[in-house]
Amino acid sequence: MSLKRDSTVPLYQQIVDHVRAQVDGGQLTGGTRLPTVRQLAADMGLTRLTVHTAYAELQSQGYIESFVGRGTFVAHARSAPPPVPIRPVLAAAPLAQDRNQLRLGELMRLTEKADLLSFAQAIPAPDAYPNFSAAFQHVPSDGLGYGPIQGDLDLRTEVSELLNTRGLSVTADDILINGGAQQAIFLAVQAFCRPHDTVLVEEPTYSGVIELASQRGQRVVSVPMDSDGINLSALEQICATLRPRILYTIPTFHNPIGVSLAETRRKALLQLAERWDLLILEDDVYGWLSYDGPAPLALKADDENERVVYIGSFSKVLFPALRLGAVVAAQPLLLELVAVKESCELVSSLFMQKALAWWLKKGSFEGHLDRILPLYRERRDAMIEALSKHMPPGSFIAPHGGFNVWITLPHGTSERELFLEAVERGVGLARGSQFYYQPTPGAHLRLSFAAQTPARIRDGVARLGRLLEGHLDRRRTALARASRAASPLV
Repeated sequence: MSLKRDSTVPLYQQIVDHVRAQVDGGQLTGGTRLPTVRQLAADMGLTRLTVHTAYAELQSQGYIESFVGRGTFVAHARSAPPPVPIRPVLAAAPLAQDRNQLRLGELMRLTEKADLLSFAQAIPAPDAYPNFSAAFQHVPSDGLGYGPIQGDLDLRTEVSELLNTRGLSVTADDILINGGAQQAIFLAVQAFCRPHDTVLVEEPTYSGVIELASQRGQRVVSVPMDSDGINLSALEQICATLRPRILYTIPTFHNPIGVSLAETRRKALLQLAERWDLLILEDDVYGWLSYDGPAPLALKADDENERVVYIGSFSKVLFPALRLGAVVAAQPLLLELVAVKESCELVSSLFMQKALAWWLKKGSFEGHLDRILPLYRERRDAMIEALSKHMPPGSFIAPHGGFNVWITLPHGTSERELFLEAVERGVGLARGSQFYYQPTPGAHLRLSFAAQTPARIRDGVARLGRLLEGHLDRRRTALARASRAASPLV
């Protein structure tokens, strides 16, 4: 295997591509033993994290199998993928009270526990916040007024230039300044969807959009995902059946899974949207937070038919209290969003807009990224290394950006019991069920690493690993007792 270290293709992906080509070409046959992570890392001069990420990706695609105590092997057979199951559509109805209260509210409440080592909320680290004191001091006196509904012109101009780095070619007139991603989703759902319309989301997805659509009486329908992003075959079937109005998607560093939409699917998704008269609501709040080379450009960058409404926010990349974001849309769509914003909020804080415009004009953004990306990369790596040590092989994939790692728990694990045990032991986390509209088989966790130091990350994941092992031991013991106590049916 020859690796091109000066290539833009990540090293882990080069390993994946090589092994897949060898398997598909018949050079590696089923049952062939592969080197251990440690051995391959030493032989190739790589970090174990790089090799582990490659093996995890290959396992998720069905090319290899890992067995505790035995090693890693080429899978014996890779059958054709089964037809994508379309989950039955639930009638629009308010979420059950206990589920409704356990979504965003549960995540917010966990941050209020001062002694909790929490991976629950996807928030930036306080030590990564920029120094805004000078920006606040330079707000002119007219910054204490209302300002334009669409947003301060100076800020919209600065944001338009900033969005060039995400591939968008826009002017200040194409931008609406608003109160962050959550408000932008509300504006879009309010502006473009009537009660009882169908809103499509990925499965799983950001829990905030589920709550918003459900509260307005809209029918939420989930589209399955895989390691390359949203499944377009399933999306096509749903569009043909339900004729939905809007699709909410997180194509770059997805929350909660962490994957990005594959390049081969981007144009196909936009063509599908044009074919079915579908609006795409693109949430790009993690687009600037890439740790392994440049992030994929925003989907909006390829939007020739003006099907995409783009959402950006400064809450993750700067600090949450700023409460400012930007929406980009074609003029007819933007006017509808402005009208809704006027009726529900009127204007976003002009004081904060003026401060942010001054800070961006000083050229601080790139320097800020240069400071925070190594910090978050170190925390991501600490999380992956700790999970590799304490979690079952193949239960997660290392994200290349964003704040989150998605964990698939072993079969039979009680997600809720593990969550409660973890909180009792001082570790907060987000339950996977919070990111699904409908109940789903299996158990998952979302761990957000950005706000914790590497030492606390290693400590928290070690505690979680011990809890999971104890949980599984008790389940095995209970099953063994049940088996011994069972009486034959006669």
